[in-house]
Amino acid sequence: MNLTLQAGILDNIISEHPSHSFFRQPQAGEQSGQPAYGVRTAWSHSVSEHPLSFGVSGYYGRQDWAWNRYVDAWAGMADWQVPILPRLILSGEFYRGRGIGGLGGGISRPVVFGGSPYDVSTPIRGLDAAGGWSQLKFQITSKVEMNGVFAEDNAFARDIRGFATDKNNFGTILGRNHGMLGNVVYRPRSDLLFAAEFRRLRSFPVFSSSSVTNQVNLAMGILF
Repeated sequence: MNLTLQAGILDNIISEHPSHSFFRQPQAGEQSGQPAYGVRTAWSHSVSEHPLSFGVSGYYGRQDWAWNRYVDAWAGMADWQVPILPRLILSGEFYRGRGIGGLGGGISRPVVFGGSPYDVSTPIRGLDAAGGWSQLKFQITSKVEMNGVFAEDNAFARDIRGFATDKNNFGTILGRNHGMLGNVVYRPRSDLLFAAEFRRLRSFPVFSSSSVTNQVNLAMGILF
């Protein structure tokens, strides 16, 4: 049995695109004058030569959106890996937080604006979001495995409606993404792999109807 404690000082990124292609301006995370902070603790134990583990973690970052508009970004997360059978493993992660577009939460959007973002009187709101993913891995043989994954990223639409519009928020605001994928991975040698994958993503904009994207991927990897 092992107990792990990890902590880090992180780049305080917010996922917003630079305003100019040539002149680098500090963004809201950097403008706050402090980094972001993260901590994680986990318990693990070996079961049938596979790790059984559960972890919890936290994140905090201060954002300065100019004109005394501050957002305290935070997140709480849980992760797990559970060997159900010797060849069947369940793993995944869940998160809940606010203003965490820089971590990929809220569909990479940290805040929403209640008007023009260039107006000093426009209020902003850190975007609340929740989501996660879970994967089921089946090791068919020592060289062949199958994986199935379901994932969701949910920006809280109730926090957006009546406060923000697409017009004042740099384009379409996505309220939720559902993703599913299945793949087969073949490893003829320890340093070589081939994979085939089907992925389906359904997006739900807050102010319009949903759309679906299907994708087929073929890949080869060399490990070194």
